[in-house]
Amino acid sequence: MLRKIGTVFVLSLTCLTGITACSAAKVSTEASDSRTHEAKLTIQETCALLDELSTQHSSRQERQIADMALMAKNTQPMIEFLETTIFIFDEVAGQTGDNSMRAALLASSNNFQLILDVFRSHKSDDSILSAELKAVERRLDPTSMPYLKASCPGSIVNPNTDEQ
Repeated sequence: MLRKIGTVFVLSLTCLTGITACSAAKVSTEASDSRTHEAKLTIQETCALLDELSTQHSSRQERQIADMALMAKNTQPMIEFLETTIFIFDEVAGQTGDNSMRAALLASSNNFQLILDVFRSHKSDDSILSAELKAVERRLDPTSMPYLKASCPGSIVNPNTDEQ
C-alpha cells in the first residue's frame, strides 16, 4: 500500500515538477484576451506569464493539496490541477513567439493530458492506478520540461532555482 502511494507521489513529483504554473482554479479569459492582440511573447515574457498565472492562482498551494489528496486516495484535486495545468500551458503556448518554447509547452501539455487520462479512467482506490501511471511515465516526452527549466531560470517552472 505504501509502495503504491509512494509510486504515485514520486510520479506526481517527477511529472509535475515545475508545473506549478497552474492551479485548480480556472484561468480568467479576460487576462488572455488582452494579450491576444499584442505581439507574440519573448521567452522571458513567456516565463513571466507562467509565473504570473501561478501566483494569481496560488498554484503551489493547489499542488500541495493535490499531492496530499493523492495520499488519501482522492484524485479529484489532482484532476483539477492537471486540467488547469493543461489549459495554462496551451494558453501560454499560443502566446509565445518562440517556436521551441511553444513546442516544449505543447509537449508538456500533452504529457499532462496523458497523466490526466489515467486519473480520470481509474477510481482513486483502484489498485492498478499506480501501475497505469508507471506505464504512462514511459510514454512521456522527456525533453519538454528540461527545455522549459533551462529557458526559465529562476522561474516557477525551474524548481532548482525556485526554492519557495
